Amino acid sequence: MILIFEMTWRARAHVPGNAATIDTIARAFPDQKIRVFAEAEHLDGLRALLEPRNFGEKIEFFPAADPAYLQGKTHIVSARRFAREFATLRQALAGAPAGEHLFLFLLSATSTAIFAVALLARRERRIKGVHIGLHGNLNEISGWRSRNPIVRAFDLRAALAAPLGNKLRFLVLEEAIRRELARILPRAGARADVLSLPVNLGEVASAPPPFAPPWRFGLIGQATRDKGIEVFLEIARRMKARFGERVEFYVIGMIRHDADQAPFAVLAHPPDHGGLSRADFTARLAAMHYILMPLAPRYYALSASGAVIDAITWRKPMIGFRLPILADLFARFGDLGILVENTDAMADAVAALIETPDQAGYAAWQAALGAARASRDPAALAAGYAALVAEKFPDFG
Repeated sequence: MILIFEMTWRARAHVPGNAATIDTIARAFPDQKIRVFAEAEHLDGLRALLEPRNFGEKIEFFPAADPAYLQGKTHIVSARRFAREFATLRQALAGAPAGEHLFLFLLSATSTAIFAVALLARRERRIKGVHIGLHGNLNEISGWRSRNPIVRAFDLRAALAAPLGNKLRFLVLEEAIRRELARILPRAGARADVLSLPVNLGEVASAPPPFAPPWRFGLIGQATRDKGIEVFLEIARRMKARFGERVEFYVIGMIRHDADQAPFAVLAHPPDHGGLSRADFTARLAAMHYILMPLAPRYYALSASGAVIDAITWRKPMIGFRLPILADLFARFGDLGILVENTDAMADAVAALIETPDQAGYAAWQAALGAARASRDPAALAAGYAALVAEKFPDFG
């Protein structure tokens, strides 16, 4: 039996990616029952995406404690959070059928969750393996650390370097992230595996918009510095001044309520302040010609990008900075758009796309994006993941 946990996020946060990962696991192990534990609203979102995949009774859903306390503050070492995570894991183990070999999968993990599952794995002989998903919070290993020795002993850097036993391994979403993790923390890198972030379930790339102006450029996700919002808005201002109504710029996501509104006046659509429904999100994304990826190298050296997966899913050519997570994809599948070195080069690339549109080149980019999309389908990833688990956790089966 496989027990899957989301103990870090609640409500709609990360639902599409989590559902696609669960789909991959279910396909990798067709003979294994799966139990999923998450906060109630998050669980409803997962169920809505997974039930159309016709897994029947193979996947069961169980509500877990609400992680509202400190959500989004994964860097804080909290005894209260450790107690909640430990209780969620222990209750799930207590409810599993006696005698079953168990494989645990943490869709995301704080440092305290890593210590909690390590403790239980030592105590429970039924646990034959644990994969611990690491996402954007992996950046905590290269940031500020508390001077308090007790806090430092239980932060993420300490957790990744700890002697956790041979039942536990980490899972990152891109090979480039594993390489960077191994550079910073060799012991953690040696314990890390890769499961590529799957494409979002139930979203089929629609026909592109007419290949004609106004040319629409989008930035996907929250309008943050790490996403490159300042670069995006600077390019938008330059291009609108130069090309006027021939070009439009959109933020396909949301901005903070306290953000200065003035810089966003250049956008073709007012920025959103609340949660954007997935239906509205995909409708806007479908209308784009191109996606800008001015991602911050500091953050995305250790974090995958859901925006990249959305662009691949919807076959939207990317104009992005030459980061490893993008360069690896271009090296494998060919040009998925244009990679550039800096803001001025990105502005030049955008201007060229507006001035000299190339429909044949656009079609070639979309074909390469289609190949990348096929490689990230859960069905395509499943066989590789099954082989990975068989190699790293031979006692599970």
